[in-house]
Amino acid sequence: MINHAVLKLLVLCCILFATSVEAGEQRPFRGAVKLSVLLCKYKDSPTPPNNKQFYEDLLIKIGSGGHADYWDDVSHGSITLNGSVVKGWYTLNKTIAESQAYGGGGSADRRKKHTDCVDKAKSEGYTPPADHTVVVITSPGIDTFGFDGGAFLADDAGIGVIAHEVGHGISLQHSFSDDPNHCNAIWASKGEYDNQWDMMSYSDVWAQNLGNFGRTGPGLNAYHLDRMGWLDRNRIYRFGANGNYDETITLTALTRPGERGYITARIPFDTTDLNHYYTVEYRVPEGWDGGIPGDTVMINEVVNKKFRKCSDNSLSTNSAYRSYLIRNHTGNRLPKESINLNGVRIDLVSKDASTGKAQVRIRSTRPEYCIQGYVWREAQPDDKVCVTVARRTAVKQENTMGPSRRQPGGGAYGPDTCRQGYVWRESKPNDHVCVTPASRTKVKQENAIAWEKRIGGATYGPNTCKQGYVWREADKRDWVCVTPARRNEVKEENRLGPSRRQPGGGAWGPDTCRQGYVWRNAFPNDHTCVSTTSRTKARNENEVAHSRLANKGA
Repeated sequence: MINHAVLKLLVLCCILFATSVEAGEQRPFRGAVKLSVLLCKYKDSPTPPNNKQFYEDLLIKIGSGGHADYWDDVSHGSITLNGSVVKGWYTLNKTIAESQAYGGGGSADRRKKHTDCVDKAKSEGYTPPADHTVVVITSPGIDTFGFDGGAFLADDAGIGVIAHEVGHGISLQHSFSDDPNHCNAIWASKGEYDNQWDMMSYSDVWAQNLGNFGRTGPGLNAYHLDRMGWLDRNRIYRFGANGNYDETITLTALTRPGERGYITARIPFDTTDLNHYYTVEYRVPEGWDGGIPGDTVMINEVVNKKFRKCSDNSLSTNSAYRSYLIRNHTGNRLPKESINLNGVRIDLVSKDASTGKAQVRIRSTRPEYCIQGYVWREAQPDDKVCVTVARRTAVKQENTMGPSRRQPGGGAYGPDTCRQGYVWRESKPNDHVCVTPASRTKVKQENAIAWEKRIGGATYGPNTCKQGYVWREADKRDWVCVTPARRNEVKEENRLGPSRRQPGGGAWGPDTCRQGYVWRNAFPNDHTCVSTTSRTKARNENEVAHSRLANKGA
């Protein structure tokens, strides 16, 4: 294991370039990330230290303990590197010095180092497919940088640097801390790269050395996993969604996806922005997190705000959603395991690294507040069903007129008996205000969907669908947005799937489909047998998934 401060210096040039590039959005995303890895040397290069097989093992071979295994584990099996290739070594018609002359960060010609290798591969018969990320590795290493659709790395690049750059290629962005005074580098923003427990802070992380495959780790924080659609729905605790505002829950360590329990919790508190919330997670020093100094509960604030630049303390022009680790700003600067902020109190109850379990108590009444545009109905003092302002005004008027609508002298239902044409409103069992039957029906409808209008019930996370769309839900991790009719169709496909398999199996094993059916392939290992039309639909839905999100930047 190496110190994260040393690691910062080792990969600084890589991250410098990456900060200026925003990767194309591809989320929620499950499937193959295809790489074309091109090995290039210069006409005066010494013999490269490693052969092609080494880089196949390092970058794309599953089961080798390399980069492919990192993504398989960290994504909880959501992505693969299937279809990736390694080509080379190609010898460029340039010397080391001639390529170095293109310049480094800030140079307009810097990308030519990458282009030269791609052009050489093309001249020798290999053109990287359009859907591949092109990773160039040179021997000797003369620069390290990444951009949307490609990366330029040294021949001794470890899993960590490679994973960080590939992460950018699938829309993962840098993580931050809430420390307003922390500057990782003069060109960075304040708080940027200040979550040592997250790969997307790779300029400054808790890393470990894996021998031949170099430095790597840690995994990703829970917000990144949630945003990419790599967590099962039942592993995310939505605080306040059930109307309870004081809960003690058990969290399972992020490195143990196969165990039962919540992986993370979302705690909303902002009535003006449902994508502004806290997340809680538990990390233990094992697996890809083996380099972290000890087990810890971590609280992040997910918020859309402008970045303050380290260079001159000015604010950026644009804002963006990022995760901000809440930590001590002095001394050991460890993550805070308990907070009392923005009307939310989170307290660490217990943690046990050996079991990979931690208990936290969460308290807040903020999730019962109404979403923007709605107010509490207040049919009675404790009535917190959210309705429009006009509806609350109407209810207030009903309360005023209620006594005049009672039967004088009472009747069959006692002193609160309503006059003919009126009925009890029954917003709660003891609500005997006399209203029209239409109003009582409206109250029942409002009560039935009350949770949808509170921020606790309305906060669905970064993959919330646009109005008119719902999650496809082909499995617990399918966050792709489709029409309600299509979701029903997928549900029926799941029900009929086993009956459409070939009895006794076949050429494709026990999941072989009967004639006329094919695997749906909505995500890796989706072997539900469907029509070819449905498989085409699933592929098309995946391709437009990002365009159907309610807030693409969340």
